[in-house]
Amino acid sequence: MTSVEVRCWKQGPGMGSDSLVGTITPDQDGNGSLMFPANDYPHGPITVRFNGENGQTRNNFYLQLYNKGGVSWNEGIPANPPPAAAGMSLVFADDFDKPLSISGKDTRALYYDHKPGGGDFGLFHFTSFESPNNPFKQIDTYLRIRADARTRTDGLISSLKKDGTGFEVSAPCYFECRLLAPSAPGTWPAFWLMTNYVRANPESGFRGPADELDVIEAYGGEGPHNPNSKGGYRVTSHFWNQGIIGKVQKGVGKAVPLRTIGSGSAWFETFHTYGCKITATDTIYYCDDLEVARHPTGYISRSEPFFFMVNLAIGGNGWPVDLSRCGGLADMYIDYIRVYGASNLSPGP
Repeated sequence: MTSVEVRCWKQGPGMGSDSLVGTITPDQDGNGSLMFPANDYPHGPITVRFNGENGQTRNNFYLQLYNKGGVSWNEGIPANPPPAAAGMSLVFADDFDKPLSISGKDTRALYYDHKPGGGDFGLFHFTSFESPNNPFKQIDTYLRIRADARTRTDGLISSLKKDGTGFEVSAPCYFECRLLAPSAPGTWPAFWLMTNYVRANPESGFRGPADELDVIEAYGGEGPHNPNSKGGYRVTSHFWNQGIIGKVQKGVGKAVPLRTIGSGSAWFETFHTYGCKITATDTIYYCDDLEVARHPTGYISRSEPFFFMVNLAIGGNGWPVDLSRCGGLADMYIDYIRVYGASNLSPGP
């Protein structure tokens, strides 16, 4: 590259704004540098973007850093409930400001570290909290989920346990998660909901009918043979194992063009809050309190309770995987999760 523009999202009113850190003109060996003014940028996880040019040739790299200094900005659970949860009560909240409670063995833990009933997915392996390659770590008041190419491990948390117990809530309800995920070829972060499909027969695995609501499904990487989300993400619904009823239900499979709505920042450039509201009639998806999609509520969603999962998976559907530019590591940070339900429910953990 003959010129490299360096940018980073910066705190400010509303959702903040994009900022130019500086420009690097590489020397004849391709080397260059600049000083990053960390104290002028948000505390915690940030993404520094390098946009290189050489004539018509372009190349981007997204460097995720953890700013130990900086300005505390929108960190932690807000004091006010989200507009979409009006008329509901807070029934679950985790700000990740307490020791992590994740386990693949202990059903008393707050989270299970696999997809309940089996069915882990992706090229790497969802790894237990008790493993020597534990992918979970508390950093300040964030949950970090790490994918590691050296050990071929990554991570998932579920509010439902392998025996079908755990946190769940029935409609009307609202789920939301504030997160920052990495963009590198093969990264596959997601926040999603499912109706409880293992409660009746925990040993059977995924056999019963279920509704799945993918609140955010994001695909890292750019260029040939990559999903090329262009800064956006996908909202998708599935009605599993429901025969003809599942096939005729109207769901959603939609790309959300983040660069053209709200703050204009991509899912990997700064934190966003992703939400889903389920009522007896409509299922509505949100990003930063803006509605981005909706569909009629599924038959099972009207009566069966939902649980949530958050994961950083690697690879899938034949996508290329290349974490070499980031040292073989990719980190997803979860700021908080909160859930609202019927006003007569009492708060959970």
